[in-house]
This record gives sequence, C-alpha cells and structure tokens, in this order.
Amino acid sequence: MIQLQRIYRNSEQYSENPFEGSEVRSYPEYLAMAEIPKFEGVSARVIDALKQRVGREDLCIDRIAEDLKLSKRTLQRRLQQQGANFAQLRDVLRFHYAIKYLIDEHMSVDTVSKALDFSDRTSFTNAFKRWTSLSPSVFRKLFRDYA
Repeated sequence: MIQLQRIYRNSEQYSENPFEGSEVRSYPEYLAMAEIPKFEGVSARVIDALKQRVGREDLCIDRIAEDLKLSKRTLQRRLQQQGANFAQLRDVLRFHYAIKYLIDEHMSVDTVSKALDFSDRTSFTNAFKRWTSLSPSVFRKLFRDYA
C-alpha cells in the first residue's frame, strides 16, 4: 500500500484545488475533504433533500425542486443568490457518500455509481478521479484497511 502511494505521489502533479488536485493524500485527509460543510438557507434544504434520496432515488434538480415545492428555475435562482449551484452541492454530497460506500460499506464501483445516480460507471470514475486524482478501484486498494 505504501509503495502504491509513493508511486502515485511521484507520478502526479500537485494542485491547490482539492477537487482538481492530483497528489495522493492520506485517508484522513480525504475524509476531511469529503465532509459535507454546513449550509444555510436553500442550500441546506437542497443538501437535506439530496441526503433523503441518495441511494434510493434520482438526484436530479427536477426531483429536488419538486421535493422542495419549488420550480426548477426558482431553485436555481435562489441557489445563485447564495453563490451556489445545484451541481456543486450534488458533487459535495456524492464525494462524501462515494468514500463512505467504497470503504465503509465495501460496495462495488458499479453499485456506488448507481447509488449516487451517475449515468454510468465511467461518469462516476471520471468524477472520482477529479475529486481524488485516483480511480475508485485504486482508492479502495490503497485505503481498504481503514474500514
């Protein structure tokens, strides 16, 4: 495991943005990155609605707007007023649950992809690489002993 971490550290470049970073971090650092921050207002309501749906139902803006009894456009406008957007909030939640599902729940990459409402495994893998610089499979191999 340590050798794999060293290989990835030496082969990747460092970036300031944690979601675009390519440096392999420790498991506690990934957990900290994947924490869902405290939101207020409509952003908090969106996160709560997403939490209620994750793993069970669609995580699309249309369904979340319905859950909040708002039109899609009103939801977008209110998020924009708070300096947020739906895709970012959904990604924060997806990243949190991706780590939880891969390590704590020992779910397969395909199952995690479906639970997080990605269109396919490739979309999930690309998003996970953007968040961690590692594929979900490599991430699990590096950190499976933490569960």
